[in-house]
Amino acid sequence: MAQPYSLPVLTLPGLRANSTGLATSQFLVGKLASTAGQVILNGTSAFAGNLVGIIMNKPGPNEEVEFLVSGVGKLVVSTSTIVPGDVVGCNTTSKGTDGSTTDNGSRLGKALQASAAANDIISVLLIPGGWRY
Repeated sequence: MAQPYSLPVLTLPGLRANSTGLATSQFLVGKLASTAGQVILNGTSAFAGNLVGIIMNKPGPNEEVEFLVSGVGKLVVSTSTIVPGDVVGCNTTSKGTDGSTTDNGSRLGKALQASAAANDIISVLLIPGGWRY
């Protein structure tokens, strides 16, 4: 489905994938690694405070990551329960979730499309810096 939205986007330049790369991580949520200048997947907590945005490309080892932090982007989701307008969070596999059902979790933005199944790719409006619910 074509993305029917035209809004400015904000990316963070200069960030890189780690030595194993993120080639299979396009449209997943990323966070800043403990190693300066690197991006990794969430992997540890659905409530991680350092989630930053969505990985928009398929970077190999040490390649630059196109990291969307604001605007409209695509996101792989983990559930079929997302409807337009839902708050979107992130699970431990870096996939989008319906963020309105879990207290005190990090949120990324709002869903602009519904999901029909796990692993669907939907459009979301990212809100810079996220927020806590």
